Amino acid sequence: ALQAATGVIGYATYTARVPARPGLTIHPSDNKVESERAEFALDLARRGRRVAVVSSGDPGVFAMASAVLEVACEPSYAHIPVRVVPGVTAAHAAAARIGAPLGHDYATISLSDRLKPFEVVRERVKAAAAADLVIALYNPASRERTWQVGVVRDDLLTVRDPATPVIVARAVGSDEESVTVTTLGTLD
Repeated sequence: ALQAATGVIGYATYTARVPARPGLTIHPSDNKVESERAEFALDLARRGRRVAVVSSGDPGVFAMASAVLEVACEPSYAHIPVRVVPGVTAAHAAAARIGAPLGHDYATISLSDRLKPFEVVRERVKAAAAADLVIALYNPASRERTWQVGVVRDDLLTVRDPATPVIVARAVGSDEESVTVTTLGTLD
């Protein structure tokens, strides 16, 4: 998809990983403008450009596929074909890195409260924990959201043993990779 593209659009962190080449224009953006980024990509495609929207992991898991498909449903973009190219999720990359791939039932939950109230997030985490599911938590913190992961840890401790293994992984597969194995009781 990248080789065929004449334009690449995405959050600057991810577009920076795309090698420059003749005929390719890279359009980096802020990470909080997903629908605008999707609309820009579809506008370029409507004008005849071959566009790739890049994100990390799998584009269908807390990434850009949903945003692009939502905008693509508007009548002005009905004739624009959209293809989602699957990737490796952060949860699967982290699980594979530590030697314990997710091979059974598990839940994937984002701690971000940008699209839903944090109380909804908490209830989902509690339900997954009560169902004895492995839980992959995405977006645990940001500059603005620093306390939610501690609240969720405390919620989990009401249902799970403090010795429950926890893997904290960041940027798996990149030069900035960090993977730590700890327990729920000692998770800081």
